[in-house]
Amino acid sequence: MYIVIALVSLLASFLTFFSGFGLGTILLPVFALFFDLPTSILLTALVHFLNNVFKFFLVSKKINKPIFLSFGITSLLAAFVGAWCLKQISAPIILMQYQV
Repeated sequence: MYIVIALVSLLASFLTFFSGFGLGTILLPVFALFFDLPTSILLTALVHFLNNVFKFFLVSKKINKPIFLSFGITSLLAAFVGAWCLKQISAPIILMQYQV
């Protein structure tokens, strides 16, 4: 089980290095086969974070600093705003209810 998870994580990280997206799309279903859903989401986020840290150190010497600062700070702030908005709307609002 752990070998399959490690191989899929490594392969998905390698494939998404060039495209920049898709890591969660590949990993979450694989993790969901072996773990419950909250654990699968946590593991996917952990692999995603570690993959981004690895990519940053791999290409950090080629980063255009002004572009990194302008887009990086903006995207970081937008991520926090998005997370806050998601938390605010996470409680479902029941508009109508019926029983058959």
